[in-house]
Amino acid sequence: MSDLTWFIIIGALFMLLGMVFIVLGIMIGIRQKMNLIISYHCDKVSEENKKAYCNIFGLGMFFIGIGFAVTGILSVILQSLFALIPMAVGLVLGIAFLLGAIFKYNR
Repeated sequence: MSDLTWFIIIGALFMLLGMVFIVLGIMIGIRQKMNLIISYHCDKVSEENKKAYCNIFGLGMFFIGIGFAVTGILSVILQSLFALIPMAVGLVLGIAFLLGAIFKYNR
C-alpha cells in the first residue's frame, strides 16, 4: 500500500476518535450527563456545582476531540508528522481543563 493510503487510514481513525470525544464532550457539557464520567472523578461534586463541573469537563473533552479531528484532516493533507501538533495541543489543553474541573469541584 502506498503512503497516501496509510495517511488516509490514519486520518480516518483520528477523525473517528475525534468525533467520539466531541460527542462525549457535548453530552457531558451541554446535556449534563455526569454518568459518563467515571464515578470517583465526581463523587464529591456538590449538587450546586454539578452544572459548572459538567461544563468544564465537557469543554475539556471537546478540545481533545477537536485536536484529534484536526490531526486527522491535516494528516491526509500534509502527510507529515507536523499533523500531530494539533493533537498535542488539544490533549494538553483538554487535560488541563479536565484536571482543573476535578481539582476545583471534586473536593
